[in-house]
Amino acid sequence: MVLADQPVPADLEQQLPSPLRLALNHLLERAPSALFPRARQLYFLKVPLEGHPQDLDSSPFVERFRTFVLRETTCLPSEENEQPHQPITRINELAVVHWQAPQTNLEDYASYISRHWLLEPQQLNLCEQPWFREGGAWARVSLTGPADVPAPAPADPDSTP
Repeated sequence: MVLADQPVPADLEQQLPSPLRLALNHLLERAPSALFPRARQLYFLKVPLEGHPQDLDSSPFVERFRTFVLRETTCLPSEENEQPHQPITRINELAVVHWQAPQTNLEDYASYISRHWLLEPQQLNLCEQPWFREGGAWARVSLTGPADVPAPAPADPDSTP
């Protein structure tokens, strides 16, 4: 997560498929502010984009995958924007967790991402260590932005603004 010193033009807002954008907006409404990076990071490790974990566990339609925000960038929009104090959040990486289960193959993860989020991942890698608090095996999904926009450097989660 980065809070840029330089404002970012509003037209650089990340284009995401509608289901993913709606889920992300809902998650960000409840997430701690980017001014509190440790609390925000912990929230993103615990709460998937599919909804609150308690609701998912009690649902009769249990999906075998859950999607978490792994790495994000938050920047302030340019002053020309109608809402200059609303930060722009870009998702750099997602974690797709094979919930409470062992590792599966890349095709299962890609199929879920495509079907559920209408997203074709640019880069998908299996991860060896279990997800946060033994949530299960997982894969890292890298999302790329426009080709002419440099990738932001990740912030140190232990730093304070």
